[in-house]
Amino acid sequence: MSLYLQIDLPKNLSSEEVTRQKNIPCLCKVAEEFEIEFLDPLPGSTGVVQGWDWKLLHERVISGIGGLYTHYTFGMVTLEIAQPGIYKIIDLAMFDTSFGWCPVLENGE
Repeated sequence: MSLYLQIDLPKNLSSEEVTRQKNIPCLCKVAEEFEIEFLDPLPGSTGVVQGWDWKLLHERVISGIGGLYTHYTFGMVTLEIAQPGIYKIIDLAMFDTSFGWCPVLENGE
């Protein structure tokens, strides 16, 4: 299963450079949608993950209880441009306070 991030990043050199990096720091927020947010000093933007499955995500990172989000945690993501505004997620890890970094996706799988 492939995951894609649909996001409107600012069109500037900083955005282009950061998307070429591995393990970009981000904030992962999962409710009805799975959002990935980039915070300062990165270009501030929020995108929606396409192609995800809640059950498979929960098997990799245990969900929280209560509140609006089932997952609300720091993450690291590596992206590859698929088309303008759409990035294939190559690597994704989310931080869990009990287990540390939990790989969600590695090498696109």
